[in-house]
Amino acid sequence: MNEELGQVEYIFSDKTGTLTCNIMEFKKFSAGFTSYGTGKIPETKQEPNVNFDDAQLYQDLEDGKEEAIDVILCMALCHTVILDEKKG
Repeated sequence: MNEELGQVEYIFSDKTGTLTCNIMEFKKFSAGFTSYGTGKIPETKQEPNVNFDDAQLYQDLEDGKEEAIDVILCMALCHTVILDEKKG
């Protein structure tokens, strides 16, 4: 391997995403021990870069499931959810 390293003439790096567009899509997330998102493209039009579909999430939000509500609220406020300690 070291012998071949001297033969390298060019190194292409795409750290900024200029060559690959570096597009992230929202497809799945988890809240507590529940994973939401089917990974399938939804039939209804959504926001750009959002391909989220899961009827269970809507049911859990309607039922008042605290973990789901907390994650959705945090994402709406700051787009990042980091758990420091377990609640309760």
